[in-house]
Amino acid sequence: MWNKKLYTSFLFIVLNLCSIAQSKNDEASLIKSISGLLLDEITLAPLPYANVIVIGENKGVTTNEKGFFSIKDVHSSDSLGFHYIGYEQKNISVNDLTNGQSVYLKEEIISLNEFFVFANNHNAEDIVKNVLKNKDANYKRIDSKKQLFIRQRYISNVDKIEINFKKSSFAQLDEKMTEILEEKIPKQSISYTDFLGYIYMSNNSKDSIKLNPIKVVSLKDKSVADLDQLEKLFTKMFSNTKENEYWKVKSGIIGGKVDVNGSSSGSNLDSLSEFYKNNLNVNSYAKRLDSRFKGLLDDKKKWDFLHHTSNYEYTLVGGTKVNGEDVFIIEFKPKKNGELIGKVYIAIDTYALVKADFKYDIGKTGTNIQMFGVGYTLNQLEISIYFEKNEGTYQLKYYAQKAGNKVSFDRNVSLLKKKKRFLVDKELNEIKVRLNMRSREESSFELLVLDNKKISNQTYVNYNQKDYFKIIYVDQFNDNIWKGYDIIEPTKQMRDYKKLE
Repeated sequence: MWNKKLYTSFLFIVLNLCSIAQSKNDEASLIKSISGLLLDEITLAPLPYANVIVIGENKGVTTNEKGFFSIKDVHSSDSLGFHYIGYEQKNISVNDLTNGQSVYLKEEIISLNEFFVFANNHNAEDIVKNVLKNKDANYKRIDSKKQLFIRQRYISNVDKIEINFKKSSFAQLDEKMTEILEEKIPKQSISYTDFLGYIYMSNNSKDSIKLNPIKVVSLKDKSVADLDQLEKLFTKMFSNTKENEYWKVKSGIIGGKVDVNGSSSGSNLDSLSEFYKNNLNVNSYAKRLDSRFKGLLDDKKKWDFLHHTSNYEYTLVGGTKVNGEDVFIIEFKPKKNGELIGKVYIAIDTYALVKADFKYDIGKTGTNIQMFGVGYTLNQLEISIYFEKNEGTYQLKYYAQKAGNKVSFDRNVSLLKKKKRFLVDKELNEIKVRLNMRSREESSFELLVLDNKKISNQTYVNYNQKDYFKIIYVDQFNDNIWKGYDIIEPTKQMRDYKKLE
């Protein structure tokens, strides 16, 4: 009996110790997060918008434009899979990864001799020409509901700003006010906006997309708020516009009317201004997105290498498989009249453009205008795009664009208040200044389709889009903002950025 009690007690202690040890082991195996950098094995170039998934689980993240990723709540017993179009997949145990580690992928290019069974002599330029010939067949719109994540970034640097007062008949607008304006204009302004939501698409190309926002987060430079005083001043001035009066901005012979609502009171305009700052106009945002989806590959300037193939030199470097589909890999560079350099993946059977990465070549620029004291140069353009085949058509999976430009302006500018009259309108008031400024601007747009489901056309018809959606404003990026959501990993610049007080 005693031996039995002793044995039972001993067994109880052992089981408890095992339970505690297992619990400790489970706790130890849970890693809060793991982050790293995904790079090309040979060139060490970052691999943007790659999929990093937890194998065997419905969980994953997307690398950002710099190739960084961060994935949370993984166990040391888990394995991560790294997927990037045109590269060999790599699986690595979490146990073998350390925070901040670089992961290298090898480009998967099959030589032409191995890739082509038939002895056809494929011409790279002819293959590229076939993309637009087959565009309508390959990129059909279907009734669908897509979950999107969109990140937009805007950075403006004012290198020079001089406002020289000339004259004014406005009591509120004098030389002192122009000095305040010159001082208060932010020398640098930065903004980030993240959008997560659903879009409903119809197979009728005449139908616009419908938008169902889930969350909109904006991080904007507080220095822009310094202009509130001036904004209120102009709001008050515009609110006193009578029915037969209007405003006009003029520079030399160039001029245009200012669109103001003369029937609104100053307090109403203040309220509307505040409302529009804090709420997304869903209809306007949906229209802008719709134009991006409908206009893909149509912009002849942006997609110059597709529309004007004689401006480029194409090289068929090999082939690979993308989602089980054989594709050509073609590199291109500009001739004298071309601007872009990059690489495209084109499906062998359908001639669909599956993936493209391109940018301005060294020394090349886009639009360049320098005349009458006005200068504009588009000096940076980088685009990355990927389509996934779904329901027999190629659907956008991600699109990323980075653009940069330089702007200069050195001219006299006048703001006039005028009264409508027969033959010649009467000038009531005018302020005239000499504006001399130079600025650099950089913008980026990233769109990632997280989920794509086919729906009936009736589902599209029945969905009623909201008019406005509340924007969440934050002072600094915090991981809790998007906890529980799949998003593109923020850049270091975005994580480090904090509004100035």
